[in-house]
Amino acid sequence: PFVGTVAVRWVRGHRHNQGNIMADAIATQAARTDTAPWRVDLSLQTDITHFAYFRGQLVETDLRQILKQQSVIRQHQAWTTQRHTKAAVADLEDVEWRSTLSMVHDRKPVHTFFSNRKDTRRRTQCIKTMYGMLPTMNVMQARRPDLYSDCLCRVCGIEDEDNRHVWECDSLTEVHREIWQSALDKIDGWGTQATCAYNKTHPDSNVQWRCPSADANILGLSIIAGARSVLLGENESDIIDDLKWRVSDLYRGITPCSLIQRWSGSFSTPPAIARTVIHKFVSDLADQAHEKIWKPRCEATIAWEQQQGITPAQKKAAYNGPR
Repeated sequence: PFVGTVAVRWVRGHRHNQGNIMADAIATQAARTDTAPWRVDLSLQTDITHFAYFRGQLVETDLRQILKQQSVIRQHQAWTTQRHTKAAVADLEDVEWRSTLSMVHDRKPVHTFFSNRKDTRRRTQCIKTMYGMLPTMNVMQARRPDLYSDCLCRVCGIEDEDNRHVWECDSLTEVHREIWQSALDKIDGWGTQATCAYNKTHPDSNVQWRCPSADANILGLSIIAGARSVLLGENESDIIDDLKWRVSDLYRGITPCSLIQRWSGSFSTPPAIARTVIHKFVSDLADQAHEKIWKPRCEATIAWEQQQGITPAQKKAAYNGPR
């Protein structure tokens, strides 16, 4: 058995320790000093008989990362050449694909290949939304005309439902305004975060964030068809004719380059900060649209199908009758 006493005594840490302060200062200075990247000259390794080259240059980095990036590029190129993509995206050349594809990958690097069952379902939903492949009423009627006699929107009950109407239904006017106002209210917070991150990566800069005015935001968003009517009222028309992009495109997670170019002029910050804020804005619109437009639409459609006696098994069954 233990015999004796135990005493607990406080021991001073490194705070206010002059030696520790000096070490921290030296380490910080070294971290901020521009240094040449460390490279390995593989040509000096005489026991290596074969070398990998990429675009005519010897690969001296992790070859797996390069292969993953190549796979992503090939998949992206395959996407942009598909018939569905060309039909669903107004202008493939005007899409800012880095931020648009980050929606599919849940803001993770596109070469991580991280996935699980929940993540796979979410990615599938994002891809179908982005490329206009959702099971809207016109799609269901074409697939099973014996079950769906018409393709009316079950939310408004007036117009036929397709992949554009589902986001722009006239009965959703207040929902649109709520979604956009909520996203605009978050711009100040996003800008503050992006500015802090920018100043950390650019120690010599001291950028101060100033949130754009409401008028500046409306002017920047006027390149999106229908944005003015959402923000200012139904009687407000677009100030630019023949606009390529619509409100529904932002709801689908597509970030147009033209939107970034026009709206970023309203930000008194470096372009990188403006791009980050705009990417977050579009991402938030897409998330809110999924929760406040698509999910209620699905609930209304399922309720109607149950009234009609349409079961999930019937919808999945093959149909060989007349169309």
